[in-house]
Parts: sequence; structure tokens; C-alpha cells
Amino acid sequence: SKVRLGKGFTLEELKGAGLTAQYARTVGIAVDHRRTNKSAESLALNIARLEDYKGKLIVFPKKRLSKVKNGDSSAEECKAATQFSGTILPLAGPSKEIVMADVPSQDVSAFTTMRVAMKETKVSGYRASVANRKEK
Repeated sequence: SKVRLGKGFTLEELKGAGLTAQYARTVGIAVDHRRTNKSAESLALNIARLEDYKGKLIVFPKKRLSKVKNGDSSAEECKAATQFSGTILPLAGPSKEIVMADVPSQDVSAFTTMRVAMKETKVSGYRASVANRKEK
């Protein structure tokens, strides 16, 4: 089936990535508590996406001068942070271009063969009548 962006991550996917639903909502991750995982492949793929997002996430401390708590980013990361615009972690779909190395090369195309065969069947009756006239 086609892979699409959904309404949110399941609770199981969040648990696999080491997040709680409440924390995920605060850092911009959509959570859908009604969704369930139907395959292990999609579960693993979504957990990998969440972990990738977690790795790129910069969490600012609540108070600027307070000491860095668990889960907060360092002061250097906070200073170097820029606002991101665009799609966050877009889905990587399969490439749409056809690789010509996979397609076997042919001397005569299938369309040409079919066209010649159809023409032969149309003309066969006429050729038979011409052959009968020559015999007489």
C-alpha cells in the first residue's frame, strides 16, 4: 500500500522511541491514540522516523538562565538553532524514473509486430482471391 503521512503516531510507536504521549505533543509530534499498528514493518519504520526527529530536535530550557536539565539542549546548540521552514522529515518514496538497464532491449517492438499481424489478417482474404484468379 502507498505510504502516507497520517494523523499521528501510535502510543506503541512513541513507546518504542522512548517518548510519552504528553511529551510528544509538547515537542510537536502528533499523537493518535485510536490508531493501531497492523504490521511490524510500519512500526519499525515509524519508530526510526521518531528517533531521527528526536536526534534533530533542539529543546530550549524553560528559563534561559537556569541550569540545563535532562532532555534540554546545550547552550551552544540553542545559540546555533535556526527556525526551520518546510516539511519536517518528508517521506522518502520510491523513485519514479524507470531504469533502462532493467528493460530488455528488442530489435523489433511489440507494437510493430502486432500492427503487421493485424494487417496480414486483413489482407489475407484479398490475397487468396487474387491467387484463385491467377489459377484460372
